[in-house]
Amino acid sequence: MREARRLLAELLARPDLRPLMNQLKQFDGATYRHCLRVARFAIVLGRGDGMEPAQLRELAVAGMLHDLGKTRVDRDVLRKPGPLDDDEMREVRRHPAAAVGDLQTLTAFPDAHRIAPLHHELQGPGAYPRDGGDRRAGTDARGADRRRDLPAWMLRAGLILALADRYDALISRRSYKAPWPDDEVRTALRAEMPEVADLLDHLKPPARPPR
Repeated sequence: MREARRLLAELLARPDLRPLMNQLKQFDGATYRHCLRVARFAIVLGRGDGMEPAQLRELAVAGMLHDLGKTRVDRDVLRKPGPLDDDEMREVRRHPAAAVGDLQTLTAFPDAHRIAPLHHELQGPGAYPRDGGDRRAGTDARGADRRRDLPAWMLRAGLILALADRYDALISRRSYKAPWPDDEVRTALRAEMPEVADLLDHLKPPARPPR
């Protein structure tokens, strides 16, 4: 985890990433902290999976900014303590693709914009924005351009990002849910995401539920 923190600190200091991270932080502190945790978890999981250094950096950036699209979602919807209605759910489900255009500006990380939208698309039966069968990231925020099949390493990176995101979501305290015990989270994810869930063995349980 120490190496993951070092890489994260290095990336946070970059002038091309700092404005986008500040945008997240100013919008919602909880979302910003979630993105940092997901990036850190993804780095640890990716290292455990044997990812090459350049690919790991792309994954880390995708993790840092995977929820940037939530800055285009009503904060009251994100913080709603109860179930979302259909319109609210549709609004939230637009967020994975909503920031693809912003991530495309990161010329030093040309693959991050393709990995980031996969953080819900590869999470199993409830996947979105597409149905899980079309496992490709859009080339713009509207998904209107022609999509290209992703190479195997990117799909693997997307699975790892989805696992990191799902793990943090379940162990965290949210406005709409209490945190799950770590052992229950791992059991659930082994059933939901069997392709990658064993990588959680590389993560230590948090000392206390994140917020």
